[in-house]
Amino acid sequence: MKKLRLHVETIIGDRYNSADSLAENEIHEWLLNIQKHDILKAETKDDYWEDIPQVLFELFKTNIQNKKYEYTMVKGHLWLEMEIHLNNNLKMNIRY
Repeated sequence: MKKLRLHVETIIGDRYNSADSLAENEIHEWLLNIQKHDILKAETKDDYWEDIPQVLFELFKTNIQNKKYEYTMVKGHLWLEMEIHLNNNLKMNIRY
């Protein structure tokens, strides 16, 4: 199994009038309801997506549910970092 370090950027709330920060539980609740279109970009060491592949989004959501992520928030922009574990078949599917 291979580890993939994923960096994700999203915006919570209104892009032009966003809070500087939210409580950790508020961020987690928002992330539990995140949709693919809420993600501005996702990137790894070797890849970049503005439209995250569905299989990668599902793995991302699993990490959110299990609270396996780190985050930074500034003016409504939320940057997430997490490790996702991939088998070889999944790695090939998310590259395209």
